[in-house]
Amino acid sequence: MKAAALALAALLDLARSAQAWDDFAHMETAAIAWAKLTPDVRTRVATLLERNPSYPNWIVGAKLADRPRVAFMRASTWPDAIRSDSHFDDDSQDSPTASQNVGYADLFRHKYWHFVDQPFSPDNTPTQPAPAPNAATQIAAFRAALASHDLSDDVKSYDLTWLLHLVGDVHQPLHCVSRYDQADPKGDRGGNTVRITGNEPPVPCDDPRFCPYGPPGNLHALFDDAVGSSYSTAAASAAAAKLPEAPESKAAVLDEKVWIQEGLELGQSDVYVKPIGIGRGPFAITKDYQHKAIELAKKRIALAGARLANLLNDAFAREAAEPEP
Repeated sequence: MKAAALALAALLDLARSAQAWDDFAHMETAAIAWAKLTPDVRTRVATLLERNPSYPNWIVGAKLADRPRVAFMRASTWPDAIRSDSHFDDDSQDSPTASQNVGYADLFRHKYWHFVDQPFSPDNTPTQPAPAPNAATQIAAFRAALASHDLSDDVKSYDLTWLLHLVGDVHQPLHCVSRYDQADPKGDRGGNTVRITGNEPPVPCDDPRFCPYGPPGNLHALFDDAVGSSYSTAAASAAAAKLPEAPESKAAVLDEKVWIQEGLELGQSDVYVKPIGIGRGPFAITKDYQHKAIELAKKRIALAGARLANLLNDAFAREAAEPEP
């Protein structure tokens, strides 16, 4: 029985590590962004999100006046939710469907849109460039689509939902890197192959998919769950209100290439440092390392939320403007 439980825990950990921030962190990011949207943009995004097939589930239990905000927060988790939805299928990064933008007629999971594996190597192992399409290409494409005067609201709703998620994704440093070394000559996929021990469970932790089975067992999942593992919008809103305010100068940077470069640099300066060594571990996480991971995650989530708001305010202002003749 013990072996079976350990095996199940390993499978659940693998499923968790395949995602980016936990739902909780994505909803925190969205909560911060919602508070910074202009009134007109709030109205526009609320109307667009009603087109998502999961909208009725997002607003269950929400008061009528609060439905737009709650839906906005839960929409940020939709690209992860479809990973386990049997109505969707996987496709490959080199398939003809990889870069399509057709709205909710698209029933592919596009798992490769969630990250951009910029390579680095601490021991001179040969690296490979990040393949496309990826998070960088899709953020640029979806942002342009929202500002367009030519695309349908169905497409814009789909793109908005993905943008809410992807802006959060690329502010998780391990969604911007892949470390190449002798143990992982094909790259560690953002720390997914780096095993860890000794870390504490995230707080809050009430997600029944993961929390009963102990803390994350790999480096990527440690950062995904750094600020908590929960699907409570109330808890996420309360946590978001306590996050440090992002510096205005950084929040004003809307170039996704800069965001992703930040992730690469933080990966090398703050993530792949002691007690994380070269190889697959397991490495014993210290309290100091986990504390710094949590503080880094809080800053990145606050910055992601501020940038997301600025991006949406900009895109929808351009949409509302008169098209050029």
